[in-house]
Amino acid sequence: MGGDSPEAEVSRMSGRAVVAALVSLGYEAVPVEVGTDLPSRLSSIQPSACFLATHGGNGENGALQGFLEILGIPYTGSGVLGSALGMSKSRSRVLFSQGGLDVPETVIVDDPAKGVPEIPFHPPFMVKPESAGSSIGVFRIDRASDLVPAIREAARHSSRVLVEPFLKGREIQSGILDGAYLGAIEILPDPAEPFYTYESKYQKGKSSHLFPAPLDPTTSEKLKDATVKAFSLLDLRGVARLDTLVLPDGRVVILEMNTLPGLTETSLIPEIAQSRGLSFPDLVETILSLSRLDSEPVISVS
Repeated sequence: MGGDSPEAEVSRMSGRAVVAALVSLGYEAVPVEVGTDLPSRLSSIQPSACFLATHGGNGENGALQGFLEILGIPYTGSGVLGSALGMSKSRSRVLFSQGGLDVPETVIVDDPAKGVPEIPFHPPFMVKPESAGSSIGVFRIDRASDLVPAIREAARHSSRVLVEPFLKGREIQSGILDGAYLGAIEILPDPAEPFYTYESKYQKGKSSHLFPAPLDPTTSEKLKDATVKAFSLLDLRGVARLDTLVLPDGRVVILEMNTLPGLTETSLIPEIAQSRGLSFPDLVETILSLSRLDSEPVISVS
């Protein structure tokens, strides 16, 4: 858990919750902070598996996964390729689009210092870092004159920045565990917030949730199919969460797939799982049971 990502504190919250759950089940679980001493820590501990509660940065983009592949230590979540693809909004959207899924129109700003490409749609805009999560560095821009400063600010969190039209839709997020669809939850952010912000996600009372998401049967089936297909297209495993907007015309627009979703007390995957009869410790143990290396089949560490 932890590390140097802007999401490190959220990661620590997830990590503490996971350790408590594993200990309650009788596992010998040791919290490990990701840092330059990670090789020596793991060498000392000699773990049977690593439960990844890392969010963002090198903990989620395939770097940590590759490191554990070299050490031969099974880990939870997706492998190197799936993690890298999931962390790249632009590349995952290309795969989603090629797979027949709906994604926002997206303009990629590769180097903000060299200027901004022509934007073929009108404000309001959403400006997002390519590879950051938890709505960090995300801005809603209502005036074109504010676009460049927002891009520069977003570029502090990622070398590549995305600009997309602001789509007014319902915030629906769905979960999937080992390829099995868990269900979807609707987020009702604080009306005072311009979108589903970092504060809305992690401060109690800043948003409310509806589970199951009140969707008509056609839209519900469309979302289920999109979740399973997106999971497959990115070659993911373990647990993942798909962030979507359901528009008034019934379109299900995919924003991104989270390959290591939060496991805090306000996180969505535990809430969805709980509503399906899967307690938090059971969820954690199931995720642990799916730990593996890219080169190996699914193993059991129980």
